Amino acid sequence: MSRDSVIVYEEAGADPLADVMTIENGHGRTRVRAVAEPGQMVELVTRLVGEGVDRIELCGAFGAVWHAAARRATGGKVPVGAVYYGFESLTSVASYKARFEAGETLSEAFVIVHEGADPEADRVVRERDAGGRTTLIGVPDAEAAAEAAGKMAGELHLIELYGGEGPEGAEPVIRAVRESVPVGVTAYRR
Repeated sequence: MSRDSVIVYEEAGADPLADVMTIENGHGRTRVRAVAEPGQMVELVTRLVGEGVDRIELCGAFGAVWHAAARRATGGKVPVGAVYYGFESLTSVASYKARFEAGETLSEAFVIVHEGADPEADRVVRERDAGGRTTLIGVPDAEAAAEAAGKMAGELHLIELYGGEGPEGAEPVIRAVRESVPVGVTAYRR
């Protein structure tokens, strides 16, 4: 079955109608979109459901309140997952949040599992004017996600894992970074 999914995160000055990254092959399509502020996410989710997407994943920065709003916006037509952090990442993700709010220059990676993805070709790096960057990288499976995360861990402050198989997909990534970087994973309510 071919999947049509969209990942949504927040980035200053973003255009929610523009794809930041697209991975498309015989296994489906995964797009990444950014919104300038959380309120735009609800409108975007409503639009995406109307366009026929079959799965939406939200960045962990949205939190449970915005996750609930997005789920309501779909009318139950499309599953909406959001990135959450396991107990092993709570201290480091709290530190990341405090440092971010204090204006520190931080870098993060969104590792996107999409069957058939090529980590060399399916990669976008978004440099911020004030410093730091967001790296979006498509990988074909959990093993490749762990490999990519392990290679980047020394230069990152946060990793979010999308398109994977929940905790089973996150486990090798967490082990690869040796808990040196908080790793969030998309969770869905079933």
